[in-house]
Amino acid sequence: MNEKERKLMRQSKWKRLTRQRWFYPALYITLVAVVLAGVMVYQFNTATDVTDDSQSEENPAEVVDNTGETGDAVPVMSDQEDLVMPVLLGDQAEIITNFYDAEASSEDQESAIYFYNNQYYQSKGVDITSKDGKEFEVVAAYSGTVSSVYNDDLLGQVVEMEHEGETSTFYASLSDVSVEEGDELTQGDVIGVSGTNVYGDSEVTKVHFRLLENGTPVKPEFH
Repeated sequence: MNEKERKLMRQSKWKRLTRQRWFYPALYITLVAVVLAGVMVYQFNTATDVTDDSQSEENPAEVVDNTGETGDAVPVMSDQEDLVMPVLLGDQAEIITNFYDAEASSEDQESAIYFYNNQYYQSKGVDITSKDGKEFEVVAAYSGTVSSVYNDDLLGQVVEMEHEGETSTFYASLSDVSVEEGDELTQGDVIGVSGTNVYGDSEVTKVHFRLLENGTPVKPEFH
């Protein structure tokens, strides 16, 4: 039997096979099974990847160092503090002079102007007093380092602090100071005691507070 005869015989067998009533149903079932198997394998692999990712997220503090050992991750940055009022008066705290905002309403701007020595001055911070008129402790609005302590002829005793991110705070109109230059303070630590200054009502005990970014006074937003 030559090659041509063998080829004709194979084609004849294939034609006879395809004429069988069960051939196409069997072929269809086989194709469906192959497709379903592929889908199941894909879903299994996807579920495995998701599980691995979830486990990594559930254990974010577990890392592997250069030696191959696991350990606790060290946070790169500490949580940013929210600015708080430099007083511990609660509902008794009252802002009597606002920060002068060029975009504020005329009414708000009026409440942010001092009149002294026949001249008007725009407030670079806020004046805070106690509703009961009594002296009160002044505290650090942010954690940081005391950068300067001095006496100002117009503003009274002054304390300046430096914080992260080119931020600084300014506390004036103090009658007494309990910190020194170089002291490291935590938010809420006592800086001194409220006092008076020549601006506004010189009879009211208060603290004049400023928030500065890169040396420029900005409006403080207390939390």
